[in-house]
Amino acid sequence: MEPKLRVVAQFDIDLRKVRLVVRGRVTEQNSRVLYVLARRANATLPGLNVVLDLHLATITPAALNDLRLSSETGALPLLTGHKEELLAPQQLSILAPAA
Repeated sequence: MEPKLRVVAQFDIDLRKVRLVVRGRVTEQNSRVLYVLARRANATLPGLNVVLDLHLATITPAALNDLRLSSETGALPLLTGHKEELLAPQQLSILAPAA
């Protein structure tokens, strides 16, 4: 059984940034949900700066590496091949958990 994630979205008052506060254990498999949430936030408000706050989560090294790569390149992996997946945040930042 895959670990459950709990995510709270905190929008700035000017709606330029959203912080997705993640709790639980992030793995390669369930990290896909974080990509979906980032895309949904960006589809709602294009150009939104999306911050994945992982301070309260634990994360596998592979999942953290994938999220960092997406943050550096600005590209999110395609998950289903749907057209709406092309909507990726212009800015994706990762706040990694303490080691």
